Amino acid sequence: MKNFKKNICFILIFMLALTTFVGCDSSSGELEDGLYTGTAQGHNAEIEVEVTIDEGDIAGIEIVSHEETPVLSDPVFNDLKDMMVEHNSINIDMVSGATITSMGLRNAVKAAMEEAGATEEYFDQGKNLSLDYGAADEEKEYDVVVVGAGGAGMIAAIEAKSQGAEVAIIEKNPFVGGNTLVSGGEFNAPNSWVQEIMDVEDSVEQYIEDTLSGGDYKADEDLVRIMAENITEDGEWLRDFVEVEFIEDYLMHFGGHSVPRAIYPIGGSGIELIQKLERKIYEMEIPLYLEMEASEIMVDENERVVGIKAQNPEGESVHYYGVNGVVLTTGGFGANLEMVQEHNDTIDERYMSTNQKGATGDGIIMAKDIGADVRDMEYVQTYPTCNPRTGHLSYVADTRFDGAILVNKEGERFVEELDRRDVISEAILAQTESYGYLMWDETIRQNSNMDSYLTEFESLENQDLIVKADTIEEAAEFFGIEVETLKKTIEKYNGFAEQGQDEDFQRRGSLVALEEGPYYIQKVVPAIHHTMGGLKINGDTQVISTDGEWIEGLYAAGELTGGIHGKNRLGGNAISDLIVFGRIAGRNAAQ
Repeated sequence: MKNFKKNICFILIFMLALTTFVGCDSSSGELEDGLYTGTAQGHNAEIEVEVTIDEGDIAGIEIVSHEETPVLSDPVFNDLKDMMVEHNSINIDMVSGATITSMGLRNAVKAAMEEAGATEEYFDQGKNLSLDYGAADEEKEYDVVVVGAGGAGMIAAIEAKSQGAEVAIIEKNPFVGGNTLVSGGEFNAPNSWVQEIMDVEDSVEQYIEDTLSGGDYKADEDLVRIMAENITEDGEWLRDFVEVEFIEDYLMHFGGHSVPRAIYPIGGSGIELIQKLERKIYEMEIPLYLEMEASEIMVDENERVVGIKAQNPEGESVHYYGVNGVVLTTGGFGANLEMVQEHNDTIDERYMSTNQKGATGDGIIMAKDIGADVRDMEYVQTYPTCNPRTGHLSYVADTRFDGAILVNKEGERFVEELDRRDVISEAILAQTESYGYLMWDETIRQNSNMDSYLTEFESLENQDLIVKADTIEEAAEFFGIEVETLKKTIEKYNGFAEQGQDEDFQRRGSLVALEEGPYYIQKVVPAIHHTMGGLKINGDTQVISTDGEWIEGLYAAGELTGGIHGKNRLGGNAISDLIVFGRIAGRNAAQ
C-alpha cells in the first residue's frame, strides 16, 4: 500500500488530532521494553507478528508470516499496521472488505503486547481511530473515468491509456481486484497457444456453440461471437503486455465445454491477474482513487454522460469528469441478496455467496437511474462446490475437473460431475441434508493442482469439512456416508473408467479410476456465484437505453452487463468476458 500513497498522492487524514487522542503512552509504565511475538487466526491461517516495545510504546510491528490473500490484505499489513505504531494502539477501525484479516492482525499484536504486560484495562484506553485514504480535490477532469478497479476496470483503463487518453479509476473498496481477485483466474480461449502445445483440437465456432448451448441459447449471439473471436489474441496481450504468467502445459476442462480450453494462471487464482494488472496501472501512472464510492452518473443538458459523482470516506462529494466517456465496471449483484431475490425468488436462505462484499449492483442501479435498459436479471448462477460454513468458493474442489466424483449421503453418484453449474447445484440441494460429497484418490490428487491450495485444505480440515484417510471405509465413516453402497459405487465407476465410458451419467472428459489411497472426501454446498443479467450493451460496449439508443458517453464491461452468458455462465467465461469487453470499452471510450 505504500505504492498507493507514492503513486496516487493519497494523504492519510486522521479524524482525531494527536492532542485529543487519549491512548496508551509511556506514562502508563505498564509495558516492558523488548521484542515480543504474537499469533492469531486470520482469514486463511494464523498471522504471526513481532512487536517492538521501546520506552513503553509500540516502536514497530513486523509481519513474520501469514497466508492472507495478497492485494486484499495489503491495506491491513501496511496502513492499519502503521496506524497502530503511530498511535501506539490497536484500537484502529477494521479495513472494509478485510475485516477478518484486520481482526487477526489486531489480535496478534494484542497477544504480543500482553507478553509485554498489557492488561484489558490497558487496551480499553483510547478511542477507535478511523483508517482512510483521504479526500481528493472537489473536481477532477480526465478523458476517461473508469468506475471499479476489478479485472475489467483495470483492463479498460490500461487500454484507454494505451490509446493516448488520460484515465483515472475510482474504487469504493480500500483495495483493488473485485471478484476477479477471488476467482480462479482461468479464461477460455479457442485455438490458444496452450491448446497448441497440448495438441487439443478446438475452434471458434465450437466455443460459440458451447457458450450458447450452456446458456440455453438466451445469450446475444453477436456478443458471444465477439468474445470468441477476440479472446485468444487478447489473452496473448494479457500474457505479453501485462505480463500475466500462465501454466503452459495445463488446461482446465470446465463443465459444459466440449474440450479443455481454460488457460490457467500460475498460483491457480485471480491473484496473479490482479497483481500484474495493478503493477501495470502504476507503471502507466494511471491515478487510482480508493474508497471513492460512486453515487451518481452525471449528464449534461443533452443527456450525454460527462462524469461521476462519488463520496470520499468523510462523506464529501467529489466530481470526476470524463470528457470522452465513463466506463462502468462495478461488477454484478451477487452480494446483494435483496436485489438477487427481487429478480429471482427461487434463491432462498440456503444460499450464501462467493462474492466480494462490494458486488452490490451499484453500476446497474446508477445506470438505470439515467434510463439504461437491462436484460437477463433473473438469471443468477450458483457455484456447486463451496464451503458449507462460509459460502466461499473452494479451489480444493477443483479436483472435480481432474476426476473426482460427487456422491450423496447414501454413497451414490447423482449427477454428471462436469455438467453445468446450475444443474449440479440443483442436484446437490435435492440430496439428503442438501449436501454433496466430492471424492477423489491419490492419483487424482497428483494429477490436479490441489497442492496449490494447501492453506485452504488445512482450513477445511480444521472445520471438519474434508477428510484424508487411508481407506474408503475410514473416509466414508467420517461423514456418515453409507460405506457399502459407496464401495459399490466406486467399483462400478472404476469399471466405467476402464472401458472409457460413463454409462450412468455420460461424464465428459477422461475418466479416472479411484483405486489408490489415501482417499479424500470433501463436503460441499452451492452458493450464489455470478449474476448473468445486467446492463444492455452493444458490441462496442455502449450502454443502451430503454428507448433502444446509446446513452452517449457511457460504456460498460464485466459482470454488470447482460447478454453474454444467457441463462447460465460456463466456467472460465467470466474472465474471457472481462478481458475482451474491458479492452473494447477502454479503446472506444478513449476515442
